[in-house]
Amino acid sequence: MRTTIRDIAKRVGVSNSLVSLYLNNRPLAARIAESTKRKIDEAVKELNYNPSATARALKNGKSKTLGLVTAKLCSDYGSFFAQTLLDECSRQGYQLLIGITHFNAEEERRALENLISRQADGIFYTLKLFPADYLNAIGRNDYPVLQLNSENPEFNSAALGLEDPLKEVARKIRELGCRRILVPHQSWSDILEKELAGYGVEIVGGRSRTTSDAENFQFLKDLRPDAVAADSSIYIKLLRRKYRELGLPTPYLFYSYALPCDYIEDPAIVGVTVCNFKHRLSGIVHRMIQMLEHPGAAVLHTRDPIRFMNPDELRTYHQSQLADPFYEPLVSKLNYEEYDR
Repeated sequence: MRTTIRDIAKRVGVSNSLVSLYLNNRPLAARIAESTKRKIDEAVKELNYNPSATARALKNGKSKTLGLVTAKLCSDYGSFFAQTLLDECSRQGYQLLIGITHFNAEEERRALENLISRQADGIFYTLKLFPADYLNAIGRNDYPVLQLNSENPEFNSAALGLEDPLKEVARKIRELGCRRILVPHQSWSDILEKELAGYGVEIVGGRSRTTSDAENFQFLKDLRPDAVAADSSIYIKLLRRKYRELGLPTPYLFYSYALPCDYIEDPAIVGVTVCNFKHRLSGIVHRMIQMLEHPGAAVLHTRDPIRFMNPDELRTYHQSQLADPFYEPLVSKLNYEEYDR
């Protein structure tokens, strides 16, 4: 049977309300005698008292639980992100509940509904399209949500600062004299189109190609791009494989890097945009805690800095990740043949 405050009070010989004041650190607890506080602490240990998280949530309006809404966890990035986010939340005294949407709008709505009904104090949201209409419809447009890949102006966000590193990608493309660039992801194409405008550079391949489309790459023979700039290491790995199968020379390559499994060793690679995953992870958790501690604060949109690295700089950075215990769970399972190094 669970030990209650009543049991603690009976053991110490004081009232239930006095024990509650002390254990919940109420202002009036300062008036309690030190000898009584010691007796309560001893009783807590002896009776193995563990307060009900649900009861505290109902009483304090805080569940010490956070939520994560994401599309899938089957990729190395997705699973490692969820695991390390869970660990960081735990270090800060929070549980993490995860809602997986499989890119389905109805499951997305259901995931949000479930997390809110479970009294999650705040939600990390990783999807591109943020359903502000749903939160507005249920009257929760003030709910603490931190967008990680979208920037709906009504809610806080912590996106990636891609502008500066992609300006460097554009500069390299101009230096190399490239005229036809394959840019399969809109997160990059919007910026590169702007930076390359007026330089006679054509961006080809459309904006909506996904990694699954990349498995075929039948369009390569027709497009024959001078360079490829992709916001995905998996896309680049599949593309390199297809170029070998077709017997075509590999164009200049640019891609995004965050984790050791993203590393590619290839002379065709000119530059990489690099996200400091470890720094970003701890940053978004602390950002969420700040949001919870200051519920009336104005909505804030921030951008985590992203670096541009040449292959030599990336190699050094990659080696530092391999030696960092933070990445050990991922490094230990790396299969270098699978990742086509």
